[in-house]
Amino acid sequence: MNGLALRKLDKLLHPDSVAIIGASPDKKKVGYAALRNMVYSGFKGKIYAINPKAEQYGEIEGVKVYKSINDVPDSIDLAVVCIPARFITSLMEDMGKKGVKYAAIITAGFKETGPEGKKLEIEIVKIAKKYGIRIVGPNILGVIDTSAPMNASFAERSPIKGNIAFLSQSGALLAGILDWSRAEGIGYSSFVSLGNKADLDETDFIEALSEDQHTLAILVYLESINRGRDFIKVCREVTRKKPVIIIKSGRSEAGSRAASSHTGSMTGADTTYDVAFEKCGVIRADNSQELFDMAFAFSFMPIPKGNKIVILTNAGGPGILATDEAERNGLELAIISPEFKSHLKEFLPPAANFNNPIDALGTAQGEDYGRVLELALNDEGVDGAIVILTPQAMTEGQETADEIVRVHMKYPDKPIVSIFIGGEILGPSIYYLKKNRIPCYPHPERGVKAMAALVEYARIKNRPVDNEIPDLKRNRNKVKQIFDKVKSENRVNLLGTEAIDVAKAYGIQTPTTMLAKSDEEAGIFSEKIGFPVVMKITSPDIVHKTDIGGVKLNIHTKDEAIQTYKEIIANAQKHHPKTKLLAVDIQNMEPVGRELIVGSMNDPQFGSLVMVGLGGIYTNFFKDVSFGLAPLTVLEAEKMLKRTKTYALLKGVRGEKPSDISAVIDTLLRISLLVNDFPIIKELDINPFFVYEKGKGVSALDVKITLDQ
Repeated sequence: MNGLALRKLDKLLHPDSVAIIGASPDKKKVGYAALRNMVYSGFKGKIYAINPKAEQYGEIEGVKVYKSINDVPDSIDLAVVCIPARFITSLMEDMGKKGVKYAAIITAGFKETGPEGKKLEIEIVKIAKKYGIRIVGPNILGVIDTSAPMNASFAERSPIKGNIAFLSQSGALLAGILDWSRAEGIGYSSFVSLGNKADLDETDFIEALSEDQHTLAILVYLESINRGRDFIKVCREVTRKKPVIIIKSGRSEAGSRAASSHTGSMTGADTTYDVAFEKCGVIRADNSQELFDMAFAFSFMPIPKGNKIVILTNAGGPGILATDEAERNGLELAIISPEFKSHLKEFLPPAANFNNPIDALGTAQGEDYGRVLELALNDEGVDGAIVILTPQAMTEGQETADEIVRVHMKYPDKPIVSIFIGGEILGPSIYYLKKNRIPCYPHPERGVKAMAALVEYARIKNRPVDNEIPDLKRNRNKVKQIFDKVKSENRVNLLGTEAIDVAKAYGIQTPTTMLAKSDEEAGIFSEKIGFPVVMKITSPDIVHKTDIGGVKLNIHTKDEAIQTYKEIIANAQKHHPKTKLLAVDIQNMEPVGRELIVGSMNDPQFGSLVMVGLGGIYTNFFKDVSFGLAPLTVLEAEKMLKRTKTYALLKGVRGEKPSDISAVIDTLLRISLLVNDFPIIKELDINPFFVYEKGKGVSALDVKITLDQ
C-alpha cells in the first residue's frame, strides 16, 4: 500500500475545479442545492455552473452559468451531474472530450429501476471507460470532503470538520447521519455516497482514505460488496494503519442461500461477511447506533495497549451491567493491587467497593472521581477506564465532567469512556464532555461496546503478520482429470470413489474404497479389502444416502456383501426410480473416532469458505461449526478449530486422551488448498470425519463434492 491509491482519487476528493451539470436557480431542485453547497463550503478552486438556459440565468449564487460543458474555458476535475438520466449518455461523450477526470452522478433512474435503467447504466460506464472518466454513483447524495473543503452534494448541511470518513451505499442514511452527527458534535473528514457503485466502490475509497492524513478511522454502510477478493486484499493492509468499521445490512435468515450439503445449509450469506471481515481485520457493527457509538470512541480516544479496564461507578447496578457487558465483549477487569486499594481507602467511605468495578457510592463528589481515575490510569496494569455517573442527590455532574477532562489531558495515551445515565440533570455536563472530546453514552452497554471496539482494534492492528499459505504436496493433475471426466458426462455430483480419489490426491487421509457395479464385484472387492466392510450407495443423484437405506455397516462375509449390494440397489431404485447410474462403494470398516464434519462452500464474492465442527447426526441441530476463508494460513486454521465447542472435547475431557488436533488442522489446510486451486468446487462435505488419538491421525469416511455448473 502506498500513496498511489490516494493520488488516483485526489482530484475527486480534492479537486481544483468543479462543474455542476444541471445547476438551477430553482431552490427546490437538486441542481440548486449542489451549487449552493459548493459555493458555501469554502471551496478554494473554480466552480462552473452548466445549464442550457445560461443566457436567461446569467449567474446563480454568484457563479457564471455556461450553456454547455464545452463552453467552459478551463479544465474540469470533477463534474457533479444533476440532469435527467436520459441525457447523461451524450453528456458522458462531452465530458470525455473535455477531459473531465471524475463524474459524481447524483441522478437516479438507473439499475435500481429495472432492466432499462440497468442498460443505461452499463452504457454510461462503457463511455466513461473509453475516456478514462471515473464515476461515483449514479443515484447518490454526493461527495463531501471537509479538508478540501468541498461539498459536492445536495445535503441540507455540511458536516463538522473532523477525522472520521463515512462511506454509505444509502444516500438517505448519509443525509440523516450528517444531520444527527452535527447535533452530537461528531466531525468528519469525508462523506461519500456510493449509490449504485457502477464504477468506484467501497474498496477504492477505503484504499484511498488509508493514505489520507485527515482520516483516522473509516466507517462504512454497505448493502453489498462488489469485489470481494480485492476488498479483502485491500482491507488486510488498511486495517493495520487505521480502523475500518462496517455495518452490513441484510443479516436475516431470509437472505441465506439454499444448498444441498451440510456446509451449505449452515453457511448463510451473512456468515460469509463475518468470515471475510475477520480475515481482513474489519470491525463489524451490529446496528447503526453501534456504528456511531464506535465513531465517538475512535474519533476522540487513543487505541489502548491491552484489554485491562477499570470500571468506576457511583451506583452498584450500572456497575454490574457494565461488568457483564465487558465480559461478553472480551474486556478484562484490571486487578486492583493492594497499594491501589490502600490509596482508595484514604478518601472513599468504608462502605465503598474497592475491587473492580470500583463503587465510590452515591456520595462520591467530582474530586473523588478525579482521584480514583488518576490512580487507575497511573497504574501500569490498567489500559483504560469506563466512568459511570448516575444523578443522585449528592452528585456533582459538572465537577465530575471537569475531573474526567482534566485526567484525560494528563493521561492522553489511555482511553476513557464516560457513561452518564440521565437527561435533564446531567445534560449540561454531557454536552461539556462531548465538547471536550470525551465520548459519553447514556447506557452502560453502549459505552462498554465502544471501549471494546477500541480494544478489538488494538488486537487487529498488532496481529501477527500471517500471510504465509502452506504449500503442501498435492496432485493437481489427478484432480483435474477427475473433474474433466465428470464435466464430460454432464454431471455436477461426484461419485463416492471419485470424491475419495480427489481427497487422496490432496493428502487427506481416507479409508480404502472400491466401486462395485454388480453384486459379484461387491463380493470380490469386499474380500480384497478385508472384512468387516462398509457398503454405501453411490450415484450423482443421491446426496443423503442414509435417508434411503443406502448405507450398511459391519458386513462380515462375501455372501453378506452380495446380498447387501442387492438390498442397497433396491432401496435406491425405490426412492430414485429414474436414476440410471447406480453402484456401491465398498470401504474398510474404520474404528470409531471423535466425529467431526469438515467441508467447504463457494461464495461468488469472496471465494470458498472452509468449515469445521461437530459431526454426526447432531450436526444440523447444534450447529457447532466455525468458518474460515480460503486460502487458510496455519494460524487461521488453528483459530477456526479453537472457536468451536468441539475443540474442548478434542483436547480431552474427564481423563480422555487428547485427539490428533494437528491432523485436523492439516486436513483443513489441505481442503483450503483444494477449493482454492479449483474454484469450480461449489460444495464439499466430509461427514463423518473421524479424529483418533493424538498421533494416530484422522479418516475422511464419506466425501461429497458438487461442482459448479
